[in-house]
Amino acid sequence: MNNKIYKKNPILVYLILSILFVMTVQQFILYKGNAAHLIHSIKFFETNKLQNDWIANQENHLPLFTYFNYFLIKFFSKNGVYIVHSILLGICPFFLFLISKNLFQKIENKNYCIIWFAIFIFIFHENSFFSGVAGQSVIDAGYQPASFGTLIFIGIYLFLIKKNFLSIFFICLAASFHPTYVLHTGFLILGFLTYFIISKKYFDFFKVIIFYIILILPITVFIISNFIMIDKNLVLIGQKILLERIPHHANIHHWLTYKDIISLLIYFIALFLVRNNLRFFIIFSVFGFCSIFLSLAQYFLISNSLALTFPWRSSVFIIPVSSLIIVSYFINKIKFEDKKLRLFSLSLIIITSLLFGLKSHYIKDLNSKFDQKLKLVKDIKKKFTSIERIIIPVNLDYIRMNTGLPIFIDWKHHAFRYDQLIEWSLRVNLVNNFYNSKNFEDQLTSLKKIQEIEYNSHILIKKDKLKVECNDLINHEVFMLVNIKECFPSKL
Repeated sequence: MNNKIYKKNPILVYLILSILFVMTVQQFILYKGNAAHLIHSIKFFETNKLQNDWIANQENHLPLFTYFNYFLIKFFSKNGVYIVHSILLGICPFFLFLISKNLFQKIENKNYCIIWFAIFIFIFHENSFFSGVAGQSVIDAGYQPASFGTLIFIGIYLFLIKKNFLSIFFICLAASFHPTYVLHTGFLILGFLTYFIISKKYFDFFKVIIFYIILILPITVFIISNFIMIDKNLVLIGQKILLERIPHHANIHHWLTYKDIISLLIYFIALFLVRNNLRFFIIFSVFGFCSIFLSLAQYFLISNSLALTFPWRSSVFIIPVSSLIIVSYFINKIKFEDKKLRLFSLSLIIITSLLFGLKSHYIKDLNSKFDQKLKLVKDIKKKFTSIERIIIPVNLDYIRMNTGLPIFIDWKHHAFRYDQLIEWSLRVNLVNNFYNSKNFEDQLTSLKKIQEIEYNSHILIKKDKLKVECNDLINHEVFMLVNIKECFPSKL
C-alpha cells in the first residue's frame, strides 16, 4: 500500500480495509433466521400472500425498519437489502477504528492500521471478544433490526470529535430502527450529560438533553402506547410467556456464566487504559455502569419488567469497543523497524482475510447448508396458487418467508405485544398437540381447534405422523403436503 496514498487520503485506506472485512463475511440468504422481521415490509407485494398471515397482521414494533425496507425492496429489489447490510457491516470496523485512533493516535501509522484491521477480522469471526452477553451481538451475518446498532459506533465517534448534534442523531436513529436500543441510548446520553456537568459546560448540557428528547420521544411514545399500556394481567401473562420463550436473552440466571465475568474484566481493563481521556472515560464509564447496575438489580430483584428491557444489551457495544481499546493499546507498544513492520502487517492482513474468508464462504458455508432445506420450499411453491394457509411443524421457521405463503404459526417468530403473545403461545400449543397426537381421534380434535381459530387449507407433516390415508401433493423424502378438505372431508 503506497505511503503517499495513505498520507494523502487515509480515510480511503480505512474504507478499503473495511470492505476487505465485509468480503470475509458470508451474508445469510435473506429469509434465513430473524429476517421474518421483513414480513411487514413485503407483505403487500404481489409475489406473496403474506398479507393473510397472522404474524403479518399483529402490531408492528419496527415502523421505521418496515418502511425503510419496503421502499428499499420496491425500488432496488432484495439485492438492496444485501447492500445495506454490507454497509452496516463496513461501518463496524471503520468507526471502531476511528474511535480507537482517537484514543491511541499512534495506530494511525499505516502499518499499525493494517494490523488493527487484521486483528479486528479475527475478533469478529472468533466472536468471544466481539459479542455481548446473553447471546447477543450488534451485527452478524444475518440482516436484522439489531444490525442498525452499528450507527451507535458512529455516534460515539462523533461525540469524541465534538460533533454533538450529529452524534445524538445517529444514536437515536439506531434506536428508531430497533427500539430495544432506546434504554441504551439513554445510558449513553447520560454519559454525555455527566461529562458536560463535570466539565461545567452547562449550555451544551441543556442543548443535548433537549435535542435528545425531541428525537427519542416519538419512538418511545410509540412503544409505550402500543405495547405497554394494555391490561396489567395480560402484561404479566405475556411477560411470563416471553421469558420462557427467550430465557437465553432475558433471564440473567439462565445465561450468566464465568465467560461474562471475563467480559466484565475486559471492560474494566479498557477503562483503565483510557483513564486519561476524560471525554471518553466519562461517557464509557456511565454507559457501562448503568448497564451493570441494572443487570445486578435484575439478578437480585428478579423483576420481569426489568428483565425484558434487557439492560445488559449495552454489552453488544461495550465489549467490542473494550476489546479493541486493549488491542489498540498493545499495537501502540509495537516496536519493529519499518521493513519488518510492513512485512508483518501485510502478512497478517492477508492471512486473516484469506483464512476467515475461506472459512465463511467455503468451509463453514452456512448458506449451502441452508440451501439444502429450500428443496422443501421449492416443492411447496409448486402448489402456491391452491394454498391459502398451511399448518407446519413449529420448528420449520424458514417456510413462511421463503414460500411467501401464510402459515398458522411457528416457534421462532412471535408477536411482540403481550396480549398477542398470549395468542401466539396458544397457537404453538395447539400445533404441537396436533403433531404429537398418538391417534387419529386426538389429531382430529386438535385440528378442529386450529380450524376454529383460523382456516387452513393444507398441512405439512412428516410422512409417518399423519394418522389418516391421504394424497401427498409433493415428492419430498421426509415431508408430505396434504389438502385438509381431501383428508378430512366429513370430519371438519
